[in-house]
Amino acid sequence: MLDWLDAFLISGLFGVVQIIGLGLLVHLQMGLTRVANFGVAGFWGLGLYVFGILYGKVDWPFGDPWQFLVCAIAATAASALAGLFVAWLISDLDVDGALVGTLGFATVIFLLATAWSDLTGGAAGLGGLGFPYDAGPAKTNEFIWFVLTTAIVAGILAYVLWVHRSPYGRLLIAVGTNEPLARSLGKSSTRAKLTLFTITSGMMGLLGVMQAVMFRFIIPANVTINITLAALAGLILGGITRAWGAVVGVLFTVALFDIVIQFYVPLPQEWYTQAIPVAREAIFGLALVLVLLFRPKGMLGEMKRPQLMRRIHDFK
Repeated sequence: MLDWLDAFLISGLFGVVQIIGLGLLVHLQMGLTRVANFGVAGFWGLGLYVFGILYGKVDWPFGDPWQFLVCAIAATAASALAGLFVAWLISDLDVDGALVGTLGFATVIFLLATAWSDLTGGAAGLGGLGFPYDAGPAKTNEFIWFVLTTAIVAGILAYVLWVHRSPYGRLLIAVGTNEPLARSLGKSSTRAKLTLFTITSGMMGLLGVMQAVMFRFIIPANVTINITLAALAGLILGGITRAWGAVVGVLFTVALFDIVIQFYVPLPQEWYTQAIPVAREAIFGLALVLVLLFRPKGMLGEMKRPQLMRRIHDFK
């Protein structure tokens, strides 16, 4: 049935969808509310590992799909609670302090994943994961999971578009643009930031759950800073304040390089071990430098505030 679809292509498309989802969530944090987050890999990785530990280590009295649902909800909740705690810690810090704080959280998650080998498997990794269904061949299961993940990311995009059209979005923009003014008008900026960071961190954890099931094996290398850099690079290239910025940016970076170049451009096989990964990061860095120099607001430009305010008024 899916003979025309290569397994590598499914994996590549899944990775692109994952990065788009993370980029959309970072857009809400940094693009609208101006809450800096350099620890995306930490919240994503926490969901990844909490799910893997609960699913693979706990002897549940019931099987799938209930086992998956319970573990996925617990992992999402763990990432959300971690987001609430980290947001509370950095709520009064400036941008530099928030970046260091969130990066520190991601580093802690990586160190725990490496050192806490009794639960996480350490450097050897954590296996025993699988799909909560059996639709036949592995490729079919992977394709279905890719479709489910795409549906979740589509839901995140719909939520982002709703925020851009809602009074809630106006509050987030006010907090991000001029927090003292928002407070003087009686708005609880701290509550708005904590709530948003909690929701978006929980969704990052859910995307981590989808990653764990798709590849069925977890190692500490999954939660390095590379996932954060990919999401931020795509978002900044596309336009950090625009709802579609993450989608456009990731398509022009991760999708172009990881799918089009690696899958359709004939390259020597030995390049895939060292040359291509290094070239990938170098190209992403060069693209960021060029965009920041010649189009600092990203490919889609700055948010159109008058149009946004008019849409919010019409929505009400």
